Amino acid sequence: MSEELGSRPEGAIHWLTLNRPARRNALTRGLARALSCEIDRVAGLGQVEVEVVVLAGAGGHFCAGLDLHWLRSLGAEPTLFDLQRGLADFQSAVLAVARCPVPVIAAVEGTAAGFGLDLALACDFRIAAADATFTSAFARMGLVPDGGSSYTLPRLVGAGHALRILLAGETLDAARAHALGMVDEVVQSSGLEDAIHRLTAALSANAASSVRTIKQLLRGPELASLEAALAAEGAAQLRALREPEFRRRLEAFVTRVSPSGTKA
Repeated sequence: MSEELGSRPEGAIHWLTLNRPARRNALTRGLARALSCEIDRVAGLGQVEVEVVVLAGAGGHFCAGLDLHWLRSLGAEPTLFDLQRGLADFQSAVLAVARCPVPVIAAVEGTAAGFGLDLALACDFRIAAADATFTSAFARMGLVPDGGSSYTLPRLVGAGHALRILLAGETLDAARAHALGMVDEVVQSSGLEDAIHRLTAALSANAASSVRTIKQLLRGPELASLEAALAAEGAAQLRALREPEFRRRLEAFVTRVSPSGTKA
């Protein structure tokens, strides 16, 4: 288990916490792989032990997306192999969430940006603290979504709102995200854990086998479409990552952002 991923059982709930607070929990390849493997492990513990998985972030933020320092470390002309391998690792985390047989709840505080937004959208429920913000951020970097949001976001908010969020790069506060249907519930930060427990108690009051089957009936048919969207996004992202426009924007971003800040 990576030190960058907390994994804590709490009765029928299993908490997974992204733990890179100095980087607003921006994902590295290693953290994405660890998250994917741990979701698969937890989901395989049995029919009774785990009834709900909660995905959260440490230090008051959910996830600021991919750690752009990884991309910069690949050099000015990264190989297609390195990019493909990295992208596969990141997308594996989204697929693990989507395939998880038990409900997955995103507990969103602070920043949910870029791939971090995609990760939240892949979950079955999103409960947000009042201070949470949501932004795609990809277009600002000369990139495209690569965590499935071209598929998941329109299903939640409709095509028109999804286009505006993805193309204009707007940052939504929790209240606006809730009004659009992106978020299921908004609470004060101090009440986030209580809200999680209320939802998990409601889920746990039902037969675990029924909850798993209903999730499979509702979300199982989506999986092939999500996988197709990830493949299409990945191909487009591989092209974007090798474009001079992205390199120019990446260098400008790294120059102006302090070591403790990250986006996209």
